[in-house]
Amino acid sequence: MNFEPMFLKPKDDNDRLNNLELAYTLKTAEAIRTGKLRTVATMDAICKVALVDPTYAYGHKNPSKKDLKRYKDFQKKVNDFAKDFKRLQKESENEVEEKKDLLKATREQLFKLAIEKNDLINKYQKLLKQNKSLESEALETQLTNTASSSRVNDNTINVICPDETLTYNDQYNFYNNELREKAWNEARTKFQKLMKRKIAQRVFLLVGIPCSGKSTWIEKRELISDRHAVIIDATNLTKGDRAEWIMLARKCADIKIRAVLFLTDFSTIKSRNSQRRNQGKYIDVSILEAKEKNLQPIDVRFEDFDEIEIIRED
Repeated sequence: MNFEPMFLKPKDDNDRLNNLELAYTLKTAEAIRTGKLRTVATMDAICKVALVDPTYAYGHKNPSKKDLKRYKDFQKKVNDFAKDFKRLQKESENEVEEKKDLLKATREQLFKLAIEKNDLINKYQKLLKQNKSLESEALETQLTNTASSSRVNDNTINVICPDETLTYNDQYNFYNNELREKAWNEARTKFQKLMKRKIAQRVFLLVGIPCSGKSTWIEKRELISDRHAVIIDATNLTKGDRAEWIMLARKCADIKIRAVLFLTDFSTIKSRNSQRRNQGKYIDVSILEAKEKNLQPIDVRFEDFDEIEIIRED
């Protein structure tokens, strides 16, 4: 479902900030997709889409102290995105140059070999093609048999769970930022490989704070058996979080994307969290409260889901 975003002219600072947040989500997603920052996800570009005069965004119109802080936080978020974008772009350019140098050296070596033993190179090229084909078959088999895979009516189920990597030496490292970054990078890489398969797939994008019942749902759920299933077991609280997975999933040739929203009473969540102390997975209640506040409702007008499922628990 693709929708053209419609912005209403804001009447007050709260409207302006809401417009800016939504425009930020859309424009940063566009920047990631196109590889362009300037004119796409700058403060001026975001303000233009949000129908907000930049002087408001920079806090020059005497907002309240609360709104001024929100404006400043928003400025920092835009600036941080620009810094990260430029850093990743620079790293990508360096990788391209290194690959060019490697390609040049490889071509020179191949040319020398061609002069000396042309027949041997022809045989090598044939073996290389066979090897690539075998590697592709091996990768397909690995993806089918790993990542918590099981079968439902001959269709595979793969679970992408960054949390699994946070357990190291039998210790749950929720607060280790370096390990969390590694876990998310590995999860994205695994998901991208799955989306390259030329088969009909359905992505189940789970949405809910910790202890809301996501992992239990995975264990007990009878999934629709018409497609191979890929389950993303993460909180996915914001529209931006979900947009990243959706963009990667849309690269699949035959895909359906289902949002599974978990609405669980907070008292139940705290109770489940207390039971996790013995497992070493207890999370501070203040963090759970912050995540509950950060949970953004699914917006069917702008988020590209084919299906939505809601799980309610008292």
